[in-house]
Amino acid sequence: MNDATFWMVYGDGQGAPTAKHASRGIAETEAKRLARRNPGIEFFVLETISRAKKYDVELVRLDRRLEDELPF
Repeated sequence: MNDATFWMVYGDGQGAPTAKHASRGIAETEAKRLARRNPGIEFFVLETISRAKKYDVELVRLDRRLEDELPF
């Protein structure tokens, strides 16, 4: 599910959600199940809309000769 959209269920005032659901319907079913088991707590279905990721430095060798030469 790396690039695909997924859904999570958050219970208001509860811990951070950890389970990823493959469809909105599955997440809504889970939200209803949790609401039945936890009266008075609101459960929200959250959908991914974007992502962010930090990339480190990338080294690209442009001169192929350097790969064939030994440094000693």
